[in-house]
Amino acid sequence: MVGSVVMLLATALEVARWRLGQISVLLDPMTTDERRRRIEALADTAVEWPSGAVRPISVATLYRWIRLFLARGLQALRPRRRKDKGRSRAVAPELVEKAIALLRERPDRPLYLVKKLLGRRGRKVSRSAFHRAVAAHPAYARIRARARALARRERQESRRRRHRRFQAKAPHEIWQLDAKGSFVVRIGRERRRVCVLTVLDDMSRAVLAAIVAPEEDLAAAMRVFRLAAARWGLPGKIYCDRHSAYDSYAFREALAELGVHRIRTRPRNAPARGKIEAYHRSLKRWFVKEIVHQVVRSLEHLEQLLLGAFVEVLYQDHPHRGIRTPPREALAGVISARRASLQRLDRALVVRKEIMPDRKTGEVAFGARRFRVPARIPAGQKVVVGFDPVDPARAFVVHPRTGRRLPLEPLFEPERPRTADERGPGRLQQLLDEHRGRRLPQAEAGHGLPEIFALLRRTLERRVPADEDEADRIQDFYRRVGPLPRAPLEAALARVCERLGTGRPLEAYLEALERRIEKRGAAEDES
Repeated sequence: MVGSVVMLLATALEVARWRLGQISVLLDPMTTDERRRRIEALADTAVEWPSGAVRPISVATLYRWIRLFLARGLQALRPRRRKDKGRSRAVAPELVEKAIALLRERPDRPLYLVKKLLGRRGRKVSRSAFHRAVAAHPAYARIRARARALARRERQESRRRRHRRFQAKAPHEIWQLDAKGSFVVRIGRERRRVCVLTVLDDMSRAVLAAIVAPEEDLAAAMRVFRLAAARWGLPGKIYCDRHSAYDSYAFREALAELGVHRIRTRPRNAPARGKIEAYHRSLKRWFVKEIVHQVVRSLEHLEQLLLGAFVEVLYQDHPHRGIRTPPREALAGVISARRASLQRLDRALVVRKEIMPDRKTGEVAFGARRFRVPARIPAGQKVVVGFDPVDPARAFVVHPRTGRRLPLEPLFEPERPRTADERGPGRLQQLLDEHRGRRLPQAEAGHGLPEIFALLRRTLERRVPADEDEADRIQDFYRRVGPLPRAPLEAALARVCERLGTGRPLEAYLEALERRIEKRGAAEDES
């Protein structure tokens, strides 16, 4: 043991002496220009390194060695000890193949997200080593070419306009509120169009509240603002576009009552809200496009995936390019000095209207909901009625003489939303389960494209995909029918192989499997 340590010290000392020999001619007194010319001449000449490699020494390395030697002498030229204690940095080939399969599934999927989706297997290697190993794969160049083509198409569709940039100096000084959408989500056999409303802190870029709503309306705007204000307090200012929900009298009146200044902005000027637009790009790349590979049970389940998988696991802890730190660290859990009680929020975030109750029944209507006015309200005159868009059951009428709020009695009890912990197979569900600190047997990552490759490889007993054309055919099949649960897909493929036998082309198995899946889906719809 002692001998090995002495040998390592001797090797490090020899490397330091070799480095000193390379820069010795540069340590003599000379002008700055003369030293620069000598360094450039040395950088153009290849030398044999202690490891046996033959290559030139870069200009930056020579300057660094001179600076270290002049500061601390020969000991400073010794090579640093590796932080990984000599462990192998090689990435397993099966891990690279898994990553390439995930990139085939979605060419513009970032490698940061790919490493996260690999779960515990991806945590065993460093980020740089993982990126180098994936980039060295023969199919990586073609996949990235597809991603660049998609990016060029998106850039051509976007419009660029000049805008004035501003930056908050402290958390909760300015909030930004906007919606991403709408986009289509498949819930069961139904396709629904939804949008995501988010409150973003301007200084830290942290997500303060986010919801999934069927449309960007007044109820959704008040709901997401209430969630952010109840958790973090009130902002000094808020910045949002000129959408009818944010520009409505009810929303502006609520902000004025809470003492929140709304920054004036021009309509149709998206680049002026660059911070939340950048967040929307991350939302699209890491969540909206991943929903295609996720089984969604309901809108409540979709909102759980948004908050748990995207916000908490992917976005809040990812270093932000603009501030050079993750949003969670930049916010540091700071709560606004301007607090607001839940009662104050309930009183402010309501819609007020002056309505004449029905003369015979004493009823008032808000959209599809109807309420009965109390008997103590005088008949035959208009009254001010308040309606909470977030909780329609909490409505009131203002007494015309005393000014007191009297609750309105609904004509029927509203149906309460389901609050069950719904789950569905998929990659976002995997991240949500890890965020919740549990690993359940049914929390599979979903049978996406990598799992279909592996299943076909085991069933057909050959390499799948054999080439790029075969990979494209499987990818087209997955886009039409995926994502698919594990057990039904394996059972369907077994029946297809039993009926067709072995040795058939891959296209025959995929066509028969797609017909079987569509036939089963139609039978479920009829039942």
